Amino acid sequence: MQVDLVVIGAGLAGSCLAAAVAQRGWRVVLLERQRGPRHKVCGEFLSPEAQASLHALDLHATVAALAPAEIYRAAIISRQGQRLDMALPGVAWGVSRYRLDAALAHAAAQAGATVREGITGTAITQREDGYEVEVRDTANERTSISTRTAVVACGRHAVPGLRPSQDAAAPRQMYVGIKCHYAGLQLPPEVRLYLFDGGYVGISPIEDGQANLCLLASEEAFAHVGGRVPAMLDAVAHAIPALAHDLAGGQRLDDSMTVVGAVDTERPTVLWDQCARIGDAVTMIPPLCGDGQAMAIHAAEICAPLIDDVLAGRRSLAAWQTIYTTAWHAAYDQPLRTARWLQTLLGQPQISAGLIGIGTLLPMLAQQLVLATRGPQRIIVEH
Repeated sequence: MQVDLVVIGAGLAGSCLAAAVAQRGWRVVLLERQRGPRHKVCGEFLSPEAQASLHALDLHATVAALAPAEIYRAAIISRQGQRLDMALPGVAWGVSRYRLDAALAHAAAQAGATVREGITGTAITQREDGYEVEVRDTANERTSISTRTAVVACGRHAVPGLRPSQDAAAPRQMYVGIKCHYAGLQLPPEVRLYLFDGGYVGISPIEDGQANLCLLASEEAFAHVGGRVPAMLDAVAHAIPALAHDLAGGQRLDDSMTVVGAVDTERPTVLWDQCARIGDAVTMIPPLCGDGQAMAIHAAEICAPLIDDVLAGRRSLAAWQTIYTTAWHAAYDQPLRTARWLQTLLGQPQISAGLIGIGTLLPMLAQQLVLATRGPQRIIVEH
């Protein structure tokens, strides 16, 4: 098979990019190792910045059709029950990845991309005229695709031939991520972040009147409850009275429960290694950034016109690499540093209580700190 672009991974970033490039008339193949829609560990929060990128990619109507919940505010709640309230810089959306990923992959197919599920990218080799992407299906049959350009968007899953997504050189604090949906909760249109010893948990509304609960706990905290997801959820609710109050009367939807281990919030950034990386394949976005999904979609927005230029002969592959990496670093290096710094401070009980207290007294300062964890205005790449 000879195509113009192969995208490995049909998550947010991969599907958005595949749709945008296919809309321009190029032959695009979108590979996804899993079949059918599935739940993922994610806060399922689309910021106003994410919606702006969806508009630019002509995908806003696709997501709006999912009837996402509207979110206007955010709150951080300490272990002692102190609460810091902040307004969001616009209306955010809450929508499950189960619905969202399927809708975006379908949009890519509607735009003309070939979407192949149950196909794993096993190796990428750069050739003089493009790339050879080796793939394997669920029956372990192997083949390859020749392509002029390639993009890795498969999250933390490493592709042989490229550097691993995770740096194993220096051991760091690792976390376990858990996601679960709830029905029957009476939540206002806000996202709430509760701090506890060993991590934090967020809860916010999504479509159909449901709520998303997403938790990040240290491996030690998870091991303390026997490494069982329901036990971790119960332990956190018991330790945080405010969370227990918010969950009271709700029904936990266990079929939505999912877990991921060895989460490294300090994973180094890798934007290019033979070919471009986008989304979680670049780095782990700390949950306190609040903009992980926006960053993934914005990366697709940056790369789509660059790929169009490369395929049309208006730019070189090296120019795409330079423009993309420069734009990404300019937009997100500082927000990532701020979010990781905040995560370290909020992980210390006395310091976190002091920060929330200061934020309550000086709300403008708290608002500026929150804005510092978000990317600047979207970077537009012109032809």
